[in-house]
Amino acid sequence: MDTKLGGPGSKPLPVIGFGTFGLKGDECRKAVSIALRVGYRLIDTASVYRNEEEVGIAVRESRVKRNDIFITSKISPGEQGEDLAYEAIQRSLSKLGLEYIDLMLIHWPGAKKVPPQSEKNRILRVGSWAALVRAQAEGLVIHIGVSNFLPRHLLQLEEDF
Repeated sequence: MDTKLGGPGSKPLPVIGFGTFGLKGDECRKAVSIALRVGYRLIDTASVYRNEEEVGIAVRESRVKRNDIFITSKISPGEQGEDLAYEAIQRSLSKLGLEYIDLMLIHWPGAKKVPPQSEKNRILRVGSWAALVRAQAEGLVIHIGVSNFLPRHLLQLEEDF
């Protein structure tokens, strides 16, 4: 069963995905290769997992058409803010060796080394969201979103952006 997301470049969102947290090196590449071979079509990675290169190799080496694979990656807390987030998206694309990412998320609502309640996090979130919107407009990512946000973070982002 798949769920259809809307918008240009949309394709079915697989109901079951393969997460790569904790997988490194050849173990990661082999695991993703097997996942694709047995039918997984959503692969989840993140810059902070430090395995995007291996995920990309497995995707490119698979016999599965790129359009049939849904790749999710995430901007890390250390990459928050408009410029850093945009550079992070480009870096993820380069490491993955892909032309686009299906879903790019802000991994965490707070920035690295910034106290959780600091107003700076709110400002950085807006900048990170602006980078996602820009990357989406440029066709670098198809869908954008957030991960680990609480309702208050979502409300603030809606209010500020």
